[in-house]
Amino acid sequence: MKSLFLSAFGALLFCFTVSPSFATDQDESTLKTMEQTWITAISNTDRVTLEKLLDDSFIETTPNGARRSKSDLLLASPPPLGSTQTLMDMDIRVNGNTAVVTGINHFKRDPDAQPVDYSFTDVFVRKPEGWRVMSAQMTRR
Repeated sequence: MKSLFLSAFGALLFCFTVSPSFATDQDESTLKTMEQTWITAISNTDRVTLEKLLDDSFIETTPNGARRSKSDLLLASPPPLGSTQTLMDMDIRVNGNTAVVTGINHFKRDPDAQPVDYSFTDVFVRKPEGWRVMSAQMTRR
């Protein structure tokens, strides 16, 4: 009887400590929209939207290894006029109040330029006011 009790207790404890590692439909939709909103805000130099999307602790690691804070990103120059960014192959994983979004950013500097693909990993944290981007890293493919 004692071993049955310990087994049941262990199983119950396991259930309480494991959180889902998949995105709910609502989380996935919200995070995909936020990723696209982020790209649009950067393209339009929309600092008000960027301020809302990025957590105050935000740190980005660029493809050349430089690190930028939220303040750095808010003060950054816009991408070249006529450039485009298309997000592809996004995968979203949610674990409690943290989410990781990975994918490819297909970037064209101008309409005649050769496109460059960047793999990205973005980390989001769920706050009382909603999801915020905490960290971002891009690597040229």
